[in-house]
Amino acid sequence: MNNNGKRLRELSIRWIVRNGVTGGACALAMIGNAFAQSSEQTAIEIESGNLAQSLTALGRQTRTELVFDPTVIADRKAPSLRGSMTADQALEYLLSGTGLRHERTSSDVVLVLASAQQSPTRQSVPAAAPAQSDWSHDDGSEDGSDDGQESASANEAVLEQITVVGIRKSIADAIEVKRDATRIMDTISAEDIGKLPDQNVAETLSRIPGVQVTRVEGEGKSITVRGLGLNKLLLNGKSFIGSARNGDPNLADVSPELLAGVDVIKAPSADLVEGWLGAVINLRTKRPLDLDDSVVSGRLQSSYADRAEEWGQKASAFVAHTFADRKFGVLLSGSYSDSSGASDLYQSGGWTQVNNVDVTGDGVNDTFFRPLRLMSWSNTYEDERYSVNASAQWRPIDDLTFTLEGVKSRRETDRVRAVQQVILNNNITNGVIDASGTLVSGDFSGVTLRPLLYGGDSYSENEYLSANANWSRDRWTVNFNASMSEGEGAGLGGDGGNNNSGNDNVLVTRQLAGNNVNVGYNAAGSDVSPNYGIDANFDIFDPSQYEVYSTFDVDYVAENKGHDADFDVEFQLDGFFTSVKFGARTETIEVFGGNPQSTYPSFASHDPTPGSPLLASEVPGLSYTGTRSGLFPGESGSYPRQVLTGTVNFDTIRNALGATPISFDSTGAKATINQVEQTTDAFFAMVRFGTDVFGIPMSGDLGVRQVNVDRESLGYTIVGNQAIRARAGKSFSDTLPNLNLIFDLRDDVRLRFAAAKVVARPDLTSTGVGLSLQPVSMTGSSGNPDLDPFRATQFDTTVEWYFAPASLLAAGVFYKDVSAFTTYSEQIEEHPEAPNNTLTGPAAYTYVIGRPTNGKDGKVQGIELNYQQALSMLPRPFDGFGYAVTYTYADSETPDIDELTGRNNPLNNSSEHSANAVVYYEKGPFSGRVAYNYRSEYMTNGGSIASGGANWADARGQVDASASYRINDNFQVTVEGVNLTRAINSFYRTNPGRLYSSYLDDRRIYLGVAATF
Repeated sequence: MNNNGKRLRELSIRWIVRNGVTGGACALAMIGNAFAQSSEQTAIEIESGNLAQSLTALGRQTRTELVFDPTVIADRKAPSLRGSMTADQALEYLLSGTGLRHERTSSDVVLVLASAQQSPTRQSVPAAAPAQSDWSHDDGSEDGSDDGQESASANEAVLEQITVVGIRKSIADAIEVKRDATRIMDTISAEDIGKLPDQNVAETLSRIPGVQVTRVEGEGKSITVRGLGLNKLLLNGKSFIGSARNGDPNLADVSPELLAGVDVIKAPSADLVEGWLGAVINLRTKRPLDLDDSVVSGRLQSSYADRAEEWGQKASAFVAHTFADRKFGVLLSGSYSDSSGASDLYQSGGWTQVNNVDVTGDGVNDTFFRPLRLMSWSNTYEDERYSVNASAQWRPIDDLTFTLEGVKSRRETDRVRAVQQVILNNNITNGVIDASGTLVSGDFSGVTLRPLLYGGDSYSENEYLSANANWSRDRWTVNFNASMSEGEGAGLGGDGGNNNSGNDNVLVTRQLAGNNVNVGYNAAGSDVSPNYGIDANFDIFDPSQYEVYSTFDVDYVAENKGHDADFDVEFQLDGFFTSVKFGARTETIEVFGGNPQSTYPSFASHDPTPGSPLLASEVPGLSYTGTRSGLFPGESGSYPRQVLTGTVNFDTIRNALGATPISFDSTGAKATINQVEQTTDAFFAMVRFGTDVFGIPMSGDLGVRQVNVDRESLGYTIVGNQAIRARAGKSFSDTLPNLNLIFDLRDDVRLRFAAAKVVARPDLTSTGVGLSLQPVSMTGSSGNPDLDPFRATQFDTTVEWYFAPASLLAAGVFYKDVSAFTTYSEQIEEHPEAPNNTLTGPAAYTYVIGRPTNGKDGKVQGIELNYQQALSMLPRPFDGFGYAVTYTYADSETPDIDELTGRNNPLNNSSEHSANAVVYYEKGPFSGRVAYNYRSEYMTNGGSIASGGANWADARGQVDASASYRINDNFQVTVEGVNLTRAINSFYRTNPGRLYSSYLDDRRIYLGVAATF
C-alpha cells in the first residue's frame, strides 16, 4: 500500500506547488478512484476550449476533484477529447502543448511547468489507449502547434508545501453524487460525517436542506424531512428494525464512524422501498472491496460536559484487508464511548383551565388558565454505548460479488433525575389575568411540595444482518438481497426520554402534616422559568421532613424484529429506452410494546417506626445526599436554583418494601400491551430513457410499484377487572406510479422534475389495542387498529447550477397532497385499574384519553435553497475558505382543528423555517469549520382547551465547531465543540405566556487524535 492509498482512505489530499517563475504558481491535485487506480477506463467527452474549463469537466466526468489556480492557466487552451481512457491518460493529453505537465509523486499528483529547453507540441493520442476506443481530438489549429503558449525554465523549485485535509473534497464528493443521481436527493460523504461536529447520525442529517432535528439530552434524536416525520430509514438499502416502540431505529444509537455515507432521497423511483412521505434515509456502511488492499485507522477522544463537570472518552477503530488479488475482503469497525451529562429543567407539568374561582378579589368569579405545577429539575446521567460493524465480500469472478455484513449496537443510560415539585391549587389571591385568560401572577397558599428522585435508567440494543449477491455481465444486472434485524429497549420511554418527568420509577414524597408551603408566582420571569419563591415553615432541604405515600414503578418495554428479501433484474437497451428493470420484495415486521409494573403492599407494613409516617430517610435504596445548586447558570429570573438530590436503587427499594418484580401479570399492565404484526409484499417495473428535446439532453425513469399490506393488532381490553385477549386486522393495497425527468440545460445546469404517489404506514404502536396511562398527569393514550396508511401525491422541481468545483447553487419547490392525515381526539374515561394513583376519590380514576382517528386531506408545500462555494479564486491565504448555506420553507396544514384557536393545526414537529450556515477554512495542515443550525417554532402535539391548547417548541439556533491539525501523514489532532452557546429549548401552550417547559443541556468539548496506516 502506497502513501497515496493511505491519503485516499483518509479522504485527504496534499497540495504541492512547484514553479520556477515568480507569480506563475500553478497547482493541481486529482482525488478519487480514477487516479487511485490509473488502469481504470472512464468514458470522457470534453470540447476544446479553455484549459480551466476542460480540467473542471475532466474532474467531474472522472468523479475526481481538480484543485488549481485558474489565474495561471487562464490563457491556456486544451483540445477536444472523446473516448474511453484513464484519468492519467486524459490529463496527459489535455496538458500536452500547454507548457505544463503532470507527474505522480509517492503520494500526490502535481502539475509543473515544462522545461524551457523543450519545445512542447501537441502530443498524439496516448498509446496506452485501448484499440477499441473511439478517440478524436481537435485543437482548433491547422498544424497542431502550441498556439504560442509560454514555456517555463528548466529549473523547478519547490516554493511551498501546503497540507489540505479533505473538507473541500468531501463537499465536492457529495455535490457530484447529487449531480449524477437519477433522483432528487442530497448526500453526505464519510469525510463530511467525520468532520462535522456531530456525535450521531441525526445531528449529521440536520446539515441537509429540508431536514429538521429534535434534540434530547443535548444530542439529535429524531428528524423530520420537509415537515414530515414519516421517513424510512434503511441500512445499505435494506429495512432496519430498531428499538423504538414503533419499530424504528433510534438515530441516536447509530454511530457515524460506521458509515461511508448518508443519502437523503426525497423523490422516489419504482425500485425504491416504499413506506415514507418525507424521505428515504439510506445509511451506507463501508465495504472492504471498495477500499485499497489494507487499511488500519483509529481515533481516541476525550469529552467534557460543562453542566455535568465530567470527562468522558470515546474510541473508534477501523480495519480492512483484501486477499487473493482483491477477490476477497474483510472489514471490521467499531466504536465505544462512555460519557456523563446533565440538564437543567423547568416544567409546569401542563396547564389547566379553571372556572368560577375569584382570584382577582373583585367579587366576580374568573375563568383562566394556570400551570399545574412549578418544577425545578436536575437531570444527571451516565451514558455507555458501543457499535460494531463487520463485512465480508467475495468476488470469485469479475461479474459476481457476494456481500455479508452485520451491525450490532447497545446503549445503556443510568439517570438520576431530581425534582422539586410544587403542586398548585386554586387557593389563589392577588391574582392578575391577562387578555388571553392566562394567570400572570398570584399568591398560592397550602400547596404541596414534593422532592422526588426518579430512576429512569434505559437501554437499547440493535442487531442487523444482511446478505447480497450482485451479478453483472454484458447488458444484464441481477441483485438478490435478504436481511434480518432486531431491536429491543426498556426503561425511560413514556415520553421517549425527552427530558419530561415521565412515569417510570419513583417513590412519591410530600411534606409531613403541619408543614405548610405557600408560593408567590409571577409569569414574567425569563425564557427559562417564571419567577416564583417558596415560603415554608420548615427546612425544605431536610429529607426527614417528607413522607413516602405512593409510588410509580413502571418500565417501558419494546421488543421488535423484522426480515425482508428482494430481487431485481435490469437489462440495458439501445435507443430511446436505455434499460428495463423489474423486481419484487417481501417484508415482515413485528413490534411488541407495553408498560409492565411493580405492585407494592401497604407502606405501613414495612415502616421501621410503626405508628408514624414512612419517612423518605427511612427507605433503603433511597438516599438524599445533599443539593445540586446553580441551575440555569447565566439565565435571568428569580426562581429556585437548587434541588435535593442523591441516589436511588429500585432493586433495593422493592426488596425493602416487599414489592413484586416488574411484570405484565397485573390487569393494568396487560392493558398496556401493543403487539402488531405487518406483512408487506411489493412488485415493481420501470424503464429508463434518454433523448434530446429541442437539443437539450433529457433522461429519466418511469415506473409503478404495487404494494399489498396485511396488519394484525393483538393485545387486551379490560372488562370489569379482567383482561380479555383482543385482536383486530386490516389489509390495504396501493398502486404507486412515479416519473423522474432530468434536463441538462447546460453542462453545468441541471433541471429535475419528479411526480409520484407515495404511502407510509402509521406508527405501528398507534394501531394497537393497548392503553397507556400516565398517573402523573391523569392522561393516557390508546391505539386504533382501524388506522389507514398515510398516502400522498407529490411533485418536486429543482434547478441545480454546478458553477465551480465543490460549489453548487440549487433551488427546489415541493408540494405534497396528503390523504388520511391522522387526527387525535380526547375523551374522559374512568380507569380504576390504573397503577399507583396519588389522588383519592373519583378523581383518582378519571383520565383524559387521546385516540388517533382517520382524518381528511392535508398538504405540505415549500421551497429549498442550497448554496455552497469553495472560495479557491481568492488570493492566498483566503483561498482556503468556503461556505454552505441552506434554507427550507415548509408550510403544512392538517384537518386537525385547534380547539382553543379554531385554526387548522400544522404537522407535528414541523418548523416553517429552517436554515444551516457552515463556514470552513482549510490550508496546510489546518482544517476548521463552524456550523449554525436554526429552526423556527413548531407544534409538538395538539391539546384541548382544558389543557391550555396545543404544545409548541420555541425557535432555537445552535452553534457547533470543529478543527483539526495534521501532524504528519499518519496522525492528526482534533477538537470539536457542540452547543457552544448553550441555547435553551423552550416549550409553551398556545402562546409563550404559558411556558410549558424549558431545558438547558451541556456544552460539550471533544479533544482527540486520529491515526491511519
